[in-house]
Amino acid sequence: MGLNQRFYSQAEEEISRRREINTEKLNLRKREIETAIPEYKAIKREMAKTGEKLYGIILSGDRPHEKLERLQRENLAAQEAVKALLIGYKYAPDYLSEIYSCQKCRDTGVYQNRRCSCFREIVKRLSAEELNAASPIKLSSFDTFNTVFYPDRTDTDSGKNIRSMMERNKNFCKEYAENFHLPCEGIIMQGKTGLGKTHLSLAVARTVISKGYSVIYGSAPDLLRKIGNERFKSDSEADTMGLIQIADLLIFDDLGAEIENQYYVSDFYNLLNSRINAGLPTVISTNLDRAQLKKRYDDRIMSRFTTMEWLIFCGEDIRLNKKYGISL
Repeated sequence: MGLNQRFYSQAEEEISRRREINTEKLNLRKREIETAIPEYKAIKREMAKTGEKLYGIILSGDRPHEKLERLQRENLAAQEAVKALLIGYKYAPDYLSEIYSCQKCRDTGVYQNRRCSCFREIVKRLSAEELNAASPIKLSSFDTFNTVFYPDRTDTDSGKNIRSMMERNKNFCKEYAENFHLPCEGIIMQGKTGLGKTHLSLAVARTVISKGYSVIYGSAPDLLRKIGNERFKSDSEADTMGLIQIADLLIFDDLGAEIENQYYVSDFYNLLNSRINAGLPTVISTNLDRAQLKKRYDDRIMSRFTTMEWLIFCGEDIRLNKKYGISL
């Protein structure tokens, strides 16, 4: 089962639009130079005669090799003359060169007989946008994560100040998102419900998306159910597993809320393992503590968790405090 062909068609359309936009940009530059540099028109007219001269050389059959070399020298000299003019009028020497959004494939979408990385990035972004269509990513930011709603007292389990811990979590996530790069480690956000795990994970997603990376957000129950349903539908065009395996960042929310199912555990391991091996990070939020996670998931998964940064969220559900503006 491959990636949805619809994304490939949309990516090809986007590559085509890039070519059109860049061609128009170059035409605008040429018209600008024709107005700004009068001498350019004469050189341009001579360079435009190259096709006619070449056709004449081929028809004549009279020492074509020597004439072709002379024509080539004339063209190179004309190109150098244009560059000298541009520099003289304070333009960059390559101002009239072809414009490409991707220098590797020159906006063809193909490089060395394979899909170019720019094409694959478009496919990743389109697939992420579709999977994220109903997600609340745009509603969360670091600015709206206010630690005054967390009590300024010691947590009985950890022996640490709750507000200070939450401030650290916020600062860690903000720095992680602002300095996001590949490869990098993932994050596990562990704590009771209503402590801001989803808020911070969505804030990370929002910042990382703004940096141009592909991000997919989804709850564990929803994503694992989609993967499971597609496994038994041979005619399905969707490939949720394939799409989330290649996203630059995966936000896997509410791990442990999915139905206990050996297929789900296997799918989750394959997903997490493939991403870690590829250097692609995953941000996981869960209400389960370490003991509960160890009981529910096998040693292979717990071993992968050790490669991730573990953030502990503590306190009591703050949603009522936020609703009524009660700071602690």
